[in-house]
Amino acid sequence: MAKLQVTPAAAFTEYKELNFQGLYLHHMFWNRPKANQARIIENKAPLGIGATVVNNWEVYDGPGENAKLVARAQGSHIYAGKWANSFSLVFVDERFSGSTLEVMGIVVETGEWAVVGGTGQFAMANGVISKRLHKSTSDGNIIELTIRAFCPPLKGTMYPVIKVGPFGGSGGSAMDITEAPRRLESITVYAGVVLDSIAFSYIDNSGQKRSAGRWGGPGGGGPHTIQLGESEVITEVSGTFGTYYNATTITSIKFVTNLNKTYGPWGGGQGASFTIPVQPGSAIVGFFVRGATYLQAIGVYVRTL
Repeated sequence: MAKLQVTPAAAFTEYKELNFQGLYLHHMFWNRPKANQARIIENKAPLGIGATVVNNWEVYDGPGENAKLVARAQGSHIYAGKWANSFSLVFVDERFSGSTLEVMGIVVETGEWAVVGGTGQFAMANGVISKRLHKSTSDGNIIELTIRAFCPPLKGTMYPVIKVGPFGGSGGSAMDITEAPRRLESITVYAGVVLDSIAFSYIDNSGQKRSAGRWGGPGGGGPHTIQLGESEVITEVSGTFGTYYNATTITSIKFVTNLNKTYGPWGGGQGASFTIPVQPGSAIVGFFVRGATYLQAIGVYVRTL
């Protein structure tokens, strides 16, 4: 007789918890005008099994027409008494772009699928996806997904970054971070006529939160603090630099995010302009500067999302 036992075990293990709610998968039937799957093999008689369908289901952040595409479920399902699914949930949302969850299980509309792996920010993920039928139409079904999974933070530089800049003057002292940044969380700017100083917090490659600064001088107005949302990243930094008390100094700064939000500009804005944009699918995740009494030059860390 089989014996199935589950025993609680304690271990000092670091992990990241994924808890994604409010996702909606559009499962459009293969023989409908809006189909996002195609039948490539029919059932084999007399067994009535073997039908194979290839799917490219869309997953949105809401059930309505204005919802944003978050991921695609790309793979296949085979009829073997029930529909057995095997696919990669490929994220296209900017924060997780290119990362995947590897998914297996039966039935599309209800129950659970198993998360059996992952790549990118979800490397070595394990967990479950709970499913609930949200809406049924003649073209297909909309299924609400809740994802709960865990993955270990892998050591080492999984997310390579490049340094761009600095822009401004050559005076002051160089100030830089020691751990490679993966995601920017907040920025705080102190500015008056010129940019006095900057501080920021970020998540490093091991998943630890770190703080940098205040870099520059102790004066200035503010503070002006930007707290980035979970899916918000900096896509452009711009500003001006000019001479102030016989030293080249950053005289203003502005930040733009992927959500079309603009923060700033802060500072007087005299002098020459500079702009640091990034390519689509990349983000600014940290800073390095030169500073003394004021912020005299600034550069950025950029990585692919």
